[in-house]
Amino acid sequence: MDALLEIKNLKVTFLNPKEPAEAVMRAVDGVSLDIQKNSFTSIVGESGSGKTVTALSICRLTSAHDIRGQIIYKTETQERVDLLKISQDKLLKVRGKVIAYIFQDPGTSLNPVMRVGEQIVEAAKIHFHWSANEAKLKALEAIRAVKLKDPWRITRSFPHELSGGMKQRVMIAMALIMEPKILIADEPTTALDAATEFEMMALLAELKKSKALTILFVTHDLSLAMGHSNKIIVMQKGKVVERMEKNKDGFLPKEIYTKRLFNAQVIGLKPKSIIEV
Repeated sequence: MDALLEIKNLKVTFLNPKEPAEAVMRAVDGVSLDIQKNSFTSIVGESGSGKTVTALSICRLTSAHDIRGQIIYKTETQERVDLLKISQDKLLKVRGKVIAYIFQDPGTSLNPVMRVGEQIVEAAKIHFHWSANEAKLKALEAIRAVKLKDPWRITRSFPHELSGGMKQRVMIAMALIMEPKILIADEPTTALDAATEFEMMALLAELKKSKALTILFVTHDLSLAMGHSNKIIVMQKGKVVERMEKNKDGFLPKEIYTKRLFNAQVIGLKPKSIIEV
């Protein structure tokens, strides 16, 4: 099966502010992976592994000094588009409409002085030329889709009036209102309690089916990824160290690092506590 999104030999470097001007840090070092249509693929790794930089690079949202490689998106007409080479104007048409991104902290992603309903439809209203009434109806529809109660009250609320889990659902609604093909969820459950995390993952799984979404899930939690993914990419120090496909027995880690990552979470350690292999 052809990949909907394919990353080839991605290398991302940043300037090191603590070193001379010519010094750089390579956050992603030769990463290659492919994402199949309608799949749930997870990128897993500890802090500093390069997982988020890899995801951000897909939409060219990093402040990187240099990005090399290819990120190929296959359109509905079977055209292969390199997202690293297209113009900024074309890229803006891809962001949101084709690939939507949910950031880790909804508190910093939402405008604190703008009502939630207005934020949900802000970009889509311009893109689809909706009237004010159409936008209101679309906002209510999007809020219902992410299982938030009392949609009308939510649209009239400001972000500070919502819980962390509710704000994260609002971010998902904001992403889905543009009807994207691919949804990138960057550690969307990190700040949530266990019960809300479970609900959030169930919601993503349900939306994947109902909206025919392709999901790229970024997390430090290997056990969480194992419960929902078709494929898992494990990263360490900017490189892919293991690729796992789900089979009848689930996922079977082979690499020592992956096993330690899983075992550390089982006994309650944070990923950064893992002893280097």
